[in-house]
Amino acid sequence: MTADHALLASVPILVIGAVLIAIVRGRRAQVALALGTQGAATALVLAAVAPVLAGGAPLDVVWPWPAPIGAIAFRVDALGAFFLAWSLPLTWLGTVYAVGYLQPSLAAGRNGGSHLALLNFTCVAFVLVYSVQNALVFLLGWELAAVSAWLLVIWDYKNQKIRFAGFNYLVSTHVGLFVLVAAFMLLHSRTGSMDFAAFGAYLAGAPPDRATIFVLLGVAFALKAAFFPFHTWLPRAHSAAPAHVSALMSGVIHKAGLFAFLRFTLLGGRPDEWMGWCVLGFGLVSAFFGVLYTTVQRDLKRLLGYSSTENVGIAAAAFGAGMLGWTWGDARLVVLGFAGGLLHVLNHALFKCLSFYAAGSIYRATHTIDLERLGGLARRLPWTAALFLVGGLAMCGLPPFNGFASELVIYAGLIGGGAGPAEADVALIAAAAMLAFVGAVSALATVRAFGLAFLGAPRDASVHVRGEAPATMRGPMIAHAVAVVALGLVPGLALGALLPVVGLFAPELGDARPLAVPGFLDAMAWPSRALAVALALAVVVAWRPRAGSATSPTWGCGYTVGSPRMQYTGTSFSDALARFFGAALPAQRRERLPKGPFPAGDGHVASHHVDAVERKMFEVLGQGEQIIQDTSSRISEQPRFAFAAGAIAIVVIVAVAVGGGP
Repeated sequence: MTADHALLASVPILVIGAVLIAIVRGRRAQVALALGTQGAATALVLAAVAPVLAGGAPLDVVWPWPAPIGAIAFRVDALGAFFLAWSLPLTWLGTVYAVGYLQPSLAAGRNGGSHLALLNFTCVAFVLVYSVQNALVFLLGWELAAVSAWLLVIWDYKNQKIRFAGFNYLVSTHVGLFVLVAAFMLLHSRTGSMDFAAFGAYLAGAPPDRATIFVLLGVAFALKAAFFPFHTWLPRAHSAAPAHVSALMSGVIHKAGLFAFLRFTLLGGRPDEWMGWCVLGFGLVSAFFGVLYTTVQRDLKRLLGYSSTENVGIAAAAFGAGMLGWTWGDARLVVLGFAGGLLHVLNHALFKCLSFYAAGSIYRATHTIDLERLGGLARRLPWTAALFLVGGLAMCGLPPFNGFASELVIYAGLIGGGAGPAEADVALIAAAAMLAFVGAVSALATVRAFGLAFLGAPRDASVHVRGEAPATMRGPMIAHAVAVVALGLVPGLALGALLPVVGLFAPELGDARPLAVPGFLDAMAWPSRALAVALALAVVVAWRPRAGSATSPTWGCGYTVGSPRMQYTGTSFSDALARFFGAALPAQRRERLPKGPFPAGDGHVASHHVDAVERKMFEVLGQGEQIIQDTSSRISEQPRFAFAAGAIAIVVIVAVAVGGGP
């Protein structure tokens, strides 16, 4: 079987598998079909894309299809091969995790066939989005991923909050779809074709409406990837969805937005300088506000969701730097920018899936992910605690984990300056300083989340902790943790595969290999390896049993042990930062104060930070509804107002028609 046949064969295998999963009723048969068909499709796709990532020729194949499409052109270059190489394996691991996570619901009689079938359709969407060269089929894959994710989110559909979160996600993703369709319609009106090759030829000629198309595509892809301020669907959806769905949405599914942005960046050719600055600034804003919201969340999965907004912002900042290097003809900045951004996309997928899986393990054991109610879980859930710590340390970019490696490449690109004007070097260094601030605040968020959940004493006596997660849940977590550590200690493993991808950008600048990015990063990785050895030795010493050691109570000056109420809460932990950035982090406070000289019950104070963008959006919608009601009532009650409104509408329509005629 040739590589192109292997790629095409994966689609019918996944579709047939999904249909069979939905038909059969045996739970074991459904699981076997899901894992078997996804495993077979993953193996076929990996066999097809491996030669491309090794520097071989792209895969080109045409699949005949009835009108109006005519034929579906598939092309897998190094960029598509890179995303396919990890998207399908991570989805397969997510399906394994789902088997254990959903086991209580399935044991209670719930049919999980449709849920597993949707995971198959998600894999089909990956193959379509990352390989097709026709806009109509691309939109089919885009919509398939969105609808599948929505149905996966509302697994527990009887809960009204979960239904609202799913509806919120569905509306947001379709707003992005409408914007994307508008961009494609504009391109079709200019080219007369829906093929990406025609789009690329038109955009490469720097047409007058290039800026308009760039903005439309940017908004659509920002909504898909949950950039700030287009992120409002993200915290609700991640909090409501099952843990494996949250992991796959954050780490895998919505990386399609970043892929599509890179794909159309390649199609458009050398970007204008303002485009690079726009992407760089947009990424920094997303990283900044994403990490601020991460530090004040009570819901652990909302915290991890906002962290995704932060990390896609970091990747976008790197891509913006690479675009600037492309504009200036600076090969070093092109390589470090795009390689650092792509490496961070992969690293984020690995450690964010790990973190969400650990959060799911917490929920399965305690039936809550409210940090204000948790505490002391490290004693009862040692595997989950260790794996969550690995993901958290990688998330805040600390060695010896993979997040440090990708952020190091990005810093090297920003601090080294570019071939642009002197003031541009100052701006790039300021961008690096902003990312350093983001990393510091991310470390605060990680310490807060881990400390509240796993250290100290339990904060709520009503939370009963069950045992560790089953092997079907621990297995994917361990696999992700191994990958997080491996890419932190040997980052050249991933960067070697990234060089063919980076070579697609600005090919006129020459081969990327002489810049020796893997060699540079491997040299910088030696301190991480030394730190890893030191940490391993420290763990061995700490866990070594101490036979014969005597223990005795210490003199506590009248103080023996603190109560759970004397511990720091999540709100108090981040209070100083929240007060400093109070304008961006609006807080809501609920309190019940004791009454009377001898109050019968305790008082209660609770506060949480709401999303400023979401609150403003609902305020505007509410005001808009009121404006429409007032206007309609005036039209019905005041004939003069109705006549004036109609006259103005006619004048506007005529002006638009006359102005757009030529």
